[in-house]
Amino acid sequence: MDTQSLVAIADQIAAEPLYDAALCQAAFEGAQAHLLEVDEAMTRNGALGGTDAVLTVIDHGLPGWAISLQGSASEVNGHWTCSLRRQVGRDDDPAIGVAKGPKLSNVMVAALLKALTRKNLS
Repeated sequence: MDTQSLVAIADQIAAEPLYDAALCQAAFEGAQAHLLEVDEAMTRNGALGGTDAVLTVIDHGLPGWAISLQGSASEVNGHWTCSLRRQVGRDDDPAIGVAKGPKLSNVMVAALLKALTRKNLS
């Protein structure tokens, strides 16, 4: 999947109020070439939508990167932001993967996809 398609699917995932496992599975399959440190079992688990599973994919796909989660929880309509940076504790390090939306696991997946499309550009 090309960069533009991954960004488009990331934006779609972030905007969804519910988790769509099929959409996330398609996204992970499209990003598999960028997820060299992530095995297929982790990808399948990440597509199941649990935040722990998505964190595992981020941890293995972007080892050593800083993960920042901010927001207010609401079962109906949360307001979440996930930012991924190359380094922990450096304010001058740009956030390469950023996503905002109503569902935490969705914004985590979207931020990962966006980071994967840009990690080799910066």
